[in-house]
Amino acid sequence: MREKSEISLRIDRIEDSLYRDLKQLGFRKYGRTLHRFFLDDISQVIRFQCGQAYREETHLLCVGVGIRVPECDRTALFLGKPPKKYYHDYECNIRSSLGDIDGEAVKCFDLRGDIDAIEEEIYHDIFDKVLPVFNVLSTREGILAHRGEYPNFDRTGGVPLVDEALIYRHLGDEETARARFRAHYQMAVDRYRDELINGQKVYLKKGQRVICGGQEVTAQEDGFVTLYAANHGHIDYLDQLAEKLGFSDCIPEQPLL
Repeated sequence: MREKSEISLRIDRIEDSLYRDLKQLGFRKYGRTLHRFFLDDISQVIRFQCGQAYREETHLLCVGVGIRVPECDRTALFLGKPPKKYYHDYECNIRSSLGDIDGEAVKCFDLRGDIDAIEEEIYHDIFDKVLPVFNVLSTREGILAHRGEYPNFDRTGGVPLVDEALIYRHLGDEETARARFRAHYQMAVDRYRDELINGQKVYLKKGQRVICGGQEVTAQEDGFVTLYAANHGHIDYLDQLAEKLGFSDCIPEQPLL
C-alpha cells in the first residue's frame, strides 16, 4: 500500500478535526465528503477538493458546500436514478464554497502553509457560517421561505423558480407549482427574445477576440461591441421538463421570434 503524501495527511487532519464534531450532528464521512440527510432525503454536503494535478495545484484546498433537494435534481428526474447513500456538492441544487459564501473569491488554502491556522479558519467558517444556513434551509418549507436570504450560498446560476415549482409539486401544492413554472418559462422566453433582438453588450480592448454563439468578433478599438448569442436550448429543456411533469398546459401560447 502506497504511503500517503504530506498533503493528503494534512487534509486528513483537517477533515478528521471537523468530523469529530460534525459526526455528533448527523454527518457521515465518505472519502473527502461529509454528508448528512435531513428528513431522510434532503442532503447537506461539505466536500474537500484539491487543485488539478496537471496545473501542479494539488497543494491547494477548496471546500465546497451544498444542499440537495431530490426532486430538484433534474438529471435524476429524467433518468430515473435510484437514491444514493450520499451525494457530492456538484449534485446539489444549492451550492457554494468557502470564501464564496462571504461574497468574495473562493478560498484556496495552501496546504504547504500554517496548517494550524488553516484548520482553525475552515473550522470556524463551517461552524459559524455554513451550519447556521444548513439549519435554516433544512426543510422544504425553510428553503422556499428563506433561500433568497443567502444569495452567496446559492452560486448555481440556476433556476430557483423551477426549483420552487418542483418543491411545491412535491408538497402537493399543484396550483403554486404550476404558477412558478409558468413564471419561469415566461422569463426564459423574454430573455431569449431580448438576446435575439438586442444582443449583449460587452467591453473589449483593441485587438481582443471573442467567439460567442458562433459569432467571432475582433475589436478594432477599445469600446463596447454587441454579441448575438441567443440560445434556444434552455427553452427546449423546459419543454421537455413540462412534458415530464405534466405541465405542458403551463407553456404560454405565443410564438418566438
